[in-house]
Amino acid sequence: MQSLEESLRRQDSGAKVFFAPKSLRAGGLWLPQLAREIAEATAFVLLVGEKGIGSWQAMEYYEALDRRVREHDFPVVLVLLDGQSAPGLPFLRQLHWVITSDPASDKSLAQVMDAAAGGGALPGELWRHTAPYRGLHVMTESNADFFFGRERETAAVIGRLAATPDKLPILLGNSGVGKSSLALAGVLAALMRQAWPDAAQAPGSWPPSFDASRRWCFLKLKPGTEPVRALVEPFLWTWQFEAVDPKRAELQSSWVNKLLEGKVTLRDLLDATQARYHEELHQPEPPAFFISIDQGEELYVRAGERERRRFSEILAQDLGDPRLRAMMSMRADFFGDLHKDEPLYSVHRQINVPPLREAQLREVVSRPAALLSARFETPGLAASIAQRAAEESTRDAGALPLLSYLLDDMWTKMVHQGDGVLRLPAQAIELGAVMVDRADAFLAAHPTSEDALRRVLTLELATVRESEEPTRRRAPRSELSDEEWRLVSELADHPNRLLVTATSEVGEIYAEVAHEAIFRRWEKLRNWIAAEREFLAWKSGLEAARRAWQTTPGSSKSDALLMGAALTQAESWLAKRRQDLPVADRDFIDQGTQRERKARIRTRRVQALVYVLLVGIILGLIGVINEAYVKVQWNWMRTMRPYRVANVDPYVLKPEAELALIPGDVFRECAKDCPEMVVVPAGEFMMGSPANEKGHNHNEDDGNGRQHKVTIARPIAVSKYDVTFADWDACVSVGGCPQENRAGDAGWGRGPQPAVFLSWDDAQAFVAWLSRMSGKGYRLLTEAEWEYAARAGSITAYFWGDEIGKGNANCNGCGSKWNQQASPVGSFKPNAFGLYDMAGNVWQWVEDCYHENYNGAPADGSAWTLGECKSRVLRGGSWGYNPEYLRSTARNWGTPDLRNSNVGFRVGRTLGP
Repeated sequence: MQSLEESLRRQDSGAKVFFAPKSLRAGGLWLPQLAREIAEATAFVLLVGEKGIGSWQAMEYYEALDRRVREHDFPVVLVLLDGQSAPGLPFLRQLHWVITSDPASDKSLAQVMDAAAGGGALPGELWRHTAPYRGLHVMTESNADFFFGRERETAAVIGRLAATPDKLPILLGNSGVGKSSLALAGVLAALMRQAWPDAAQAPGSWPPSFDASRRWCFLKLKPGTEPVRALVEPFLWTWQFEAVDPKRAELQSSWVNKLLEGKVTLRDLLDATQARYHEELHQPEPPAFFISIDQGEELYVRAGERERRRFSEILAQDLGDPRLRAMMSMRADFFGDLHKDEPLYSVHRQINVPPLREAQLREVVSRPAALLSARFETPGLAASIAQRAAEESTRDAGALPLLSYLLDDMWTKMVHQGDGVLRLPAQAIELGAVMVDRADAFLAAHPTSEDALRRVLTLELATVRESEEPTRRRAPRSELSDEEWRLVSELADHPNRLLVTATSEVGEIYAEVAHEAIFRRWEKLRNWIAAEREFLAWKSGLEAARRAWQTTPGSSKSDALLMGAALTQAESWLAKRRQDLPVADRDFIDQGTQRERKARIRTRRVQALVYVLLVGIILGLIGVINEAYVKVQWNWMRTMRPYRVANVDPYVLKPEAELALIPGDVFRECAKDCPEMVVVPAGEFMMGSPANEKGHNHNEDDGNGRQHKVTIARPIAVSKYDVTFADWDACVSVGGCPQENRAGDAGWGRGPQPAVFLSWDDAQAFVAWLSRMSGKGYRLLTEAEWEYAARAGSITAYFWGDEIGKGNANCNGCGSKWNQQASPVGSFKPNAFGLYDMAGNVWQWVEDCYHENYNGAPADGSAWTLGECKSRVLRGGSWGYNPEYLRSTARNWGTPDLRNSNVGFRVGRTLGP
């Protein structure tokens, strides 16, 4: 720079050359002086060397560019050091360029002088010094020279801004359609230039309200995790503090906190900014402020609720200020979130950004190359690239993600070859390598996301058919969880671009891979799919069958459901992989199952009718009609069997599902009103109370062998709660339990209350009915199983400790609000196995006969039924008994017909091997 300045002075000794290191006075107000010098100059020269340009050079360039807009003959000259890249500044292509290895040489000096005098010419090989295709990066106002295909949309947004200054235009489009580039390289650049895009069919002259738009203060932000801070930060940068000045950080925190608390408004921030310019920087105040918000969806996926709400309120409140304009870009799949955001929704104006079509893609491909004097290998190659990209792209998301990879790669190879010719090998539209790099980079940066990524790419976004390569599948938003959609959003955004999200013409939000090349080229994904190929191939066939069924008209629809072997296979996969199937596919299988079940019911009803007629005929012939037997059979056919088919059969565990159960799993084998079961693990324990256990009484073993080891060899299922009145009444309602012995509720209510006034015989009737309904081994627990389940691994008097404490159970003296009656089941905390009310509330019948001690008791956990069984064992204590009766070891007994308000029962279930 110094050499060039000295050469210019030697060339024209009378010329006035403003060169900051020499011309600025130490301690002077240098910013106003810079502006004044540019306003008075006859030419402006920008020298770009090895380190590019700094922020103050950029500011000077914009000042000079502003003058050039007003005075078209004002020369602005770029002197670019040979071998360096042109800086990212707007409208460089319209300037005079001098590219030289020695700016002070005679040749270079002559070119600079010629350009400064208004002559000069653009160099013929600009392609060597800048790249017009941005790859995966957003195009900004600095790239406006090379932004094509969106002129009409740019004009539409500017028109909307002018027509409704108090509203927020939101550029809404699918991922990858170029919303951010439209906002920055289109709208923002046009406002800075104060002119419509060159190729736009503008709706008349430039809007009068935007006459000073090139002098506006432009502020760009992304909401991020702290949107209010993101809003304040660009204002503070315009206040021209140095980055290391602590005052800037202090002011920023102060403004953020006051905005969050509602103590100041956005209008106050505008006032403060104008005051800073006028009173402290001694610069002209910005006539208006323009806020451009990129990636508005971050408000709903990254920001906390309080920050998001305040950001929306702050922006919506002051959009009516005549100094303020704002614009936001947002992905279409977040329109539902915007709809729920009342402040922003009330001021928004929707502008849809459609995908670029083939004609626009031709401009995107061909015009930047022509401006930089590059050419395509053949005359029709640019059009061919646009056509092929459009064909290979997703219809709703468009071809930009595809072209992003392709054009950038072509340009890089051209510059390396050095001949200015853009070439496209026959296999060039093969994005596998680039996508593999992006996928590997994502996993390297997010190693904990591998399982989630595997699930999304294989189970949701791949279609696999026998002996064929995988193809992409559209996954509707409704099939993905919120966590999965957050991952999809990240993979669809810059810099990943592995997926696209879009909204179809019928309004369905979906995701799919950006290109099928990833299935062919990413080895990790190929391995994932290979491991799941059998299931994925079946799943793809199921989806095809389901779609065919959905489109089948009227009466033929039922015939399109799965049946026979296909249904059996589907039911098997459903049992094993239920969570990996979309709800629509699960419902499709279930409808096939219901159709088959109804067909079997019809067949069995016919058989049953024939059977009843034959029985009647036979009994009539022999004259021995057993009225009770006929009533039982009639009740079975008319009431119990239909109840089982509707309320039990669809919910009974299939063998595979039962084999897959693990301790802690919970299941219920009916639609409602039957016990919810918890899987209790196998194990061993010392049954009975130790000699020093506080509170033991005569109902326990006082003789030799007080404690003995018991082994529960296999897991069992135990009801989570005591049997409730809702469970018992369901049994009574269909004749499974005795109506004449209908349990009284003591005035405490029914429903979730434990069923009381039930004898051991009543309990046996209930488990027999439950077993018949389900076809499974429901029963009462053995005494050993009960104590093992009650202890849940504890060795203390109660499962929570050796003292009764307060509020741990329901008994006389337990300190609960239910010390005079039974409490609703589940009113107290469960034990470690997840079982409720194993201490207190109501005594619980078990299977065993009562024996005074454990001498000769089984050690394998089986029921002890030898000897005289005049009484059966009760366990657990009750609401009317003292705390010592609630200990895990406490025992009681009663005759099988005993009924009172302290007695209920709990059920167990044998699990298959």
